[in-house]
Amino acid sequence: MDLFVFNSIENDPCVNGIIEKNDTVVLRNIISFAETEGVTTNSIREYVAAYLANDDNILSSLAQSGKKIGNDLYRLALLDMEQIYKKLFSISIKYSPSGNDTGFCEGYIESIKGMTAAKSASELLERLVRHYRNFGSGILGKYIAYKYDGRLEGIADTDKTTFDSLIGLEHQKQVLIENTEAFVNGKPANNVLLFGDRGTGKSSSVKALLNMFASDGLRVIEFPKSCIRDIPSLTATLSGKPNKYIIFLDDLSFESHDAEYKALKTAMEGQLQAHPENVLIYATSNRRHLIKETYEDRQGGEMHVNDNMQETLSLAERFGISLVFSAPNQKEYLHIVEELLKSHGIEMTAELEKKAVVWQMNYGGKSARCAKQFVASCVAKKVNK
Repeated sequence: MDLFVFNSIENDPCVNGIIEKNDTVVLRNIISFAETEGVTTNSIREYVAAYLANDDNILSSLAQSGKKIGNDLYRLALLDMEQIYKKLFSISIKYSPSGNDTGFCEGYIESIKGMTAAKSASELLERLVRHYRNFGSGILGKYIAYKYDGRLEGIADTDKTTFDSLIGLEHQKQVLIENTEAFVNGKPANNVLLFGDRGTGKSSSVKALLNMFASDGLRVIEFPKSCIRDIPSLTATLSGKPNKYIIFLDDLSFESHDAEYKALKTAMEGQLQAHPENVLIYATSNRRHLIKETYEDRQGGEMHVNDNMQETLSLAERFGISLVFSAPNQKEYLHIVEELLKSHGIEMTAELEKKAVVWQMNYGGKSARCAKQFVASCVAKKVNK
């Protein structure tokens, strides 16, 4: 094949095996693909469709960034697709995958199925362009959540927390939902700092947002403090993608000598590169000002103290929204326990109330996390009866 746009597929070993009629090479690759990514029984077609969907080429670059695709480019892409359809889609090897969960998002799976079922080269190209526009190409089109540690890795099994399980956070939930809803709808939205006592639902609230808005194109990327310097390069990559991305910095705090907080300040506001409209930063912390203040920071006279205070405030102020999560009092803690028990079909009794109080005294104090752990213990005992 002599291809103009999708020419990288010519270097694929399975594709070469198909063209050279080397069934052993083809089947080896098909087995590996079908058992890790396969969602249909038409494995060769699906292999080719998935390759095209994840290919970085000029057509995918233009389509996923919402730019115009010229007539000449589309015509050349169609010529490529006619060859691909004739020489690759006409081959049939039936192999049914074992059916294990791939972890891919539902939209990606349905798009791959649609391309696999295409009845002509033009239909395949049309569905491929639609895929690029809706999901992008590569790993960013496959999952709803990712973790970053020098490179992106998809999270196949995400936490299923919803806002229904977060009791007593009505104001925080409303603000987060309204801001995130505006974000996924392409309206102005703010970076968010969620701060306060441990175990009060800060991280769980971000997970709940993902589960609420994933079908609207929201994606969350877990980002470690050690990689903060990579945020500008990652946001530059994300800016050309069709989805909306939250970079999630969990349990964030800095010592006064840490250089990362200055890098984060620059990444959020302070660089010449415009911050993309499809990327926000949500961070959780036990500290309002993020930077730990020491006794030494208060030495050196009024001007020195003021300089230090301005430095510690300057990062927190780059978050347009700051939400405080406070530990519940005894009455609120017991209410959370009661509501969580109710969700598992268990009625709160005086005996359970006493046990809940003892539990929080022994295991970390009054918090939503402690309540959840107590209820998990109650559910386990109920199941084991």
